Amino acid sequence: MKLSRKRRRELRRLRNDAQELLEQQRVVLGQAGDVLHQAGKQAKRLSDEHVAPRVDETLETVRPAIDRGVAASRRAADGVRRVTAPFVASALARTIRTLDELDNHDAAKQVRGFGERSGYLPKKRSAGGWVALGFGVAAAVGVGYALWQAFRTDDELWVAPES
Repeated sequence: MKLSRKRRRELRRLRNDAQELLEQQRVVLGQAGDVLHQAGKQAKRLSDEHVAPRVDETLETVRPAIDRGVAASRRAADGVRRVTAPFVASALARTIRTLDELDNHDAAKQVRGFGERSGYLPKKRSAGGWVALGFGVAAAVGVGYALWQAFRTDDELWVAPES
């Protein structure tokens, strides 16, 4: 397609105008970005000076009520645990006994592990635990015997002073 010289000139002028407009828009957008950046800084300063202290004051006013509520919730949860722990422990023990009777030892082992991890069932002592317990008892007996020997009143142990 062949364009006349006049058309080419008009298209060139239009392209130059479009380029100039694009450059102007880039400058305007750059300035708008700077203005937004400064506005953000000012908003942060205002927030630090006016909003943050009010929020802190409100939090300090509300904190005792929140702490009381949390403490009451914990006490209630502890009470529920104290009341329900024997029931849960007996249910777990019954479940384990039933699973062992049904020869489903793997499931019984898993339920027993859950009960031990959650603290509802006592953990089984290993051989090392029994040995350590025995040594502890032996040490306590030894200390008790030594104390008994030190504080017993035996007349034969004392030497009479010479007159």
